[in-house]
Amino acid sequence: MEEYCVIAKERARRPTDFIRAREQRVSKECPFCPGNEEMTPRAVAVYRDDGVFADGETRIRGWWARCIPNMYPAMVQAPDAPTGEWVAMPARGGHEVIIESPEHESSPATFDQETISRMVKVYAERYRYHMQRGSAYVSIFKNWGREAGASLSHTHTQLIALPLVPPQMMRELSAISSMPACPYCNIVEREARSERLIFTKGDWACIAPFYSQTPYEMWLLPFKHISNLLELDESMLEDLGIALKGALHRLSALLNDPPYNYMIFQMRSGYHLNIRIQPAVTKIAGFEKNTGIHINPVPPEQAASELRSVS
Repeated sequence: MEEYCVIAKERARRPTDFIRAREQRVSKECPFCPGNEEMTPRAVAVYRDDGVFADGETRIRGWWARCIPNMYPAMVQAPDAPTGEWVAMPARGGHEVIIESPEHESSPATFDQETISRMVKVYAERYRYHMQRGSAYVSIFKNWGREAGASLSHTHTQLIALPLVPPQMMRELSAISSMPACPYCNIVEREARSERLIFTKGDWACIAPFYSQTPYEMWLLPFKHISNLLELDESMLEDLGIALKGALHRLSALLNDPPYNYMIFQMRSGYHLNIRIQPAVTKIAGFEKNTGIHINPVPPEQAASELRSVS
C-alpha cells in the first residue's frame, strides 16, 4: 500500500492562487436535462417519487435521477473478441452515467438535503445491481469540470463495472491482509484528533490526509469498519450525503467551484470504505508520470485549517 507524495511547502501557495474562472454551464440542448430524454440511450433505471422504472419505447418523464448506458462505454456486456496478438481479457462489464438531478445549474455542493441523500442511495442501489450480476469491482466516480474530465456540465456520476479487481486495490488488500489491524481504522481514529481534521458528521470524519497527493485533497471515512455502501444503515447513508455536500461546499467556497474528482473506494468485504476528493488544480506532468510521486505545494494541515474556516 505504498504511496508517495512530496509536500513542497517551499512552493507555498494561497487558496487564491488556485482559483480559476468558473466554467460557462450552458443548458441549451443539454442531453441530461428534462425534456431531452430522447437524446440519450434508454435509461436502465429512472427514479421517480412513485418508483424505479426503465425506459421502453417511450421515455419516462418526471424523474429526479436517471441512469443511462454511457454512449462511449469502456465496458460492455458482450464485447468483441480481444486481439490474438497479446493475451487479453474481454472488457466485459458495464458503464453507465448517473444523472443525479434534473436541475442543470445544481451540483452536490449546492444540493438540498433530500437530493444529496437520494444521490448516495442511488449509488448504493446501482452498486448492488452490478455486484449481483457478478462484477468483481464497481468503480463509482465523479468528474466535475472540464479540467477534471467532465465532457458535459450537467451534474453526473459515472459507474464502471469491472470483471477484475484493479491492481491498485489488489495492492491495498495485500497490504491490509499483512497488518494486524485495519490501517484505515487507525487513520480515522488518529486523524479525528489531529490538526488535519476538517469536520465530523455522525459516524463520518472528513480529513485532509497526511499524504495528500493534491492541494486541498479530502477524504471521507466512517469511524465504523464498513466495507461498502450496502453495509450503511439509513442514518449513516443520510450522514454520508450531508458530509459529502459539506466537503464539496467548503471546496467550492474556498476555491471558487474548482474542477475536482471524487472516487468511492469499496469492496465486497475485507476493506474500509472511503471517499477521496481530489481538486484538479495542479498538473500531473513528467515528474509524476516518471516516478509515480506527486508534488503538493499545500501542506494538508494548512488545507484543513482553510477548509475549516469556511462556514
